[in-house]
Amino acid sequence: MKRILFLSAISIFFAGCCCRNEQAETRTRYTRGKVENFSAEELKLEKALKEAAKIPAAVEFAKGLFDAVYITLEEHEGTGFTVRLRDGGVEVERGLNVDIEPTLVVPLTDEGVLNIKEFFKDGKLDDTEEFLVINALFKPGWEASYRIPDIGNWLVRKYMRLDGLLHAVLLNPGQVKFKGKAVKNELSVVRVSKQWLIFSGLEGLPDTRMEIAPKDAIAMYSLIMRDLKSAKGLAEKREVMRKFTGIRDRCILKK
Repeated sequence: MKRILFLSAISIFFAGCCCRNEQAETRTRYTRGKVENFSAEELKLEKALKEAAKIPAAVEFAKGLFDAVYITLEEHEGTGFTVRLRDGGVEVERGLNVDIEPTLVVPLTDEGVLNIKEFFKDGKLDDTEEFLVINALFKPGWEASYRIPDIGNWLVRKYMRLDGLLHAVLLNPGQVKFKGKAVKNELSVVRVSKQWLIFSGLEGLPDTRMEIAPKDAIAMYSLIMRDLKSAKGLAEKREVMRKFTGIRDRCILKK
């Protein structure tokens, strides 16, 4: 019965029958940043991104994830790129284009940027490459999901069990290592003063704990950020949320 109520509530909500929750657009938190006088290292990163944008497998992967993304360079302060889907392809632009709202904001190391081209150049991702891509998108994906309009609605929060403190852990079944240590990606999510805060690391004693396999992480993101957006009518929206709920329930640790 609860599941039926949940799906009905979510379907009605995403059909636009609930009140809108005003929130600042992500783009307002950023400035354009550096667009000229690039260093040799920054030019190398730009070249790698533009070459990756021409690889069909990378383009197809991007189509399922975002309309536009801000990539911020962790090792080059004030430097970033706007990557967006345009005319069936992927366009790379210097700086963060604050005229458009990004689906994702993804901070990357130099190695992470170069890996995009290396991972996709053979047309497919192996298990390690897939994990590292999902790992890079894990926190940005959670942040994007919580920016959905009206996600703060009490009915949605209740049936999606969003209230309270949530711990979300990305599982690393292959024990993929970075700099000699197995990669860990753990988040704490809490709602404070009508906003969602997402921290790296596990803080406090959670009301809910999720342990999420890489494929489940990308599936949940795609259902909310792609399939729900394109669903037509209540029946399709309800089916998307049914799939989402099934994955989510599977990932929640039972107390």
